[in-house]
Amino acid sequence: MGRPGPLGLRYHLLTLMAVFLALGVGIFIGAGMLDDRTLLERQQALIRSLEEDFAALRRDTALLRSENRRLSSELARYGQAEQALASLAVEGRLTGRRIALVVLGEAEAPLAQEAAQLLQAAAARPGARLVVDPGLAQLAGSWPEVAAAALGTPGAGRQRLVQGVAGALAEALVQGPKAEPPAGVAGLAAVGGLTWQPAPGDGPARPDGVVIVHAAGHEPEAILGPLLEALQGEGLTVAGLAAPGGQRAAVYAGAGVPLVEAGSAAARVTLILTLAGQQDRLEGLGVGP
Repeated sequence: MGRPGPLGLRYHLLTLMAVFLALGVGIFIGAGMLDDRTLLERQQALIRSLEEDFAALRRDTALLRSENRRLSSELARYGQAEQALASLAVEGRLTGRRIALVVLGEAEAPLAQEAAQLLQAAAARPGARLVVDPGLAQLAGSWPEVAAAALGTPGAGRQRLVQGVAGALAEALVQGPKAEPPAGVAGLAAVGGLTWQPAPGDGPARPDGVVIVHAAGHEPEAILGPLLEALQGEGLTVAGLAAPGGQRAAVYAGAGVPLVEAGSAAARVTLILTLAGQQDRLEGLGVGP
């Protein structure tokens, strides 16, 4: 046999290269397929884990909602029990005591109605009732000039005006059932600053206590301090009733008069016990105005 020629050698080399190339391509494709299967398995495992986590979360959420409904129902029962106990605590507590009412704001405001209902539940005898326009109570806008003219003190300064309005209100609260309203009150009523209802004619008209209801806004009224001073000067038990979050507490504290924030059973009990002169019981209960 003869020696292979260049063509035969080249053929063998190309054949060998083709074999190695095919082997490399096969290895590459096989490795890629293995990587794809591994990635798919990992993704499926992650999905299963997330589904299990979501299922557990849904179970926990359902349990929390059930517990929330139970607690809400229990809280509602506690609230009803608290309201019932408060009603028992104030029932008849003011029997025989005449209580006057001063509403600084709208006569039909919810807080004014709440105060009237509470006094009725406590069996208080109705006293005189004053409803003061919020503008007059604050001496806002044109009210300084209007009030000065109504009081017969044109040109009076602000301090004199607040003293005059407060004094007229205090005087009106202690008027007898058949008495004419004080001149200052009549003048302020004529210009729409207030309405006055005297005490009914059953027994002494002088009140044993006064409730000041703040039925408008959260700021202290301009006449508040002088009004508290004038009522205390008449020897009356005074208490204030206001919505929570107001800014009148400092004025009341300065005058030594309790201010009760409405909205709770404890507040209603506090107001009635204060008017009944039983503040010592508030200390025993651990509450106070």
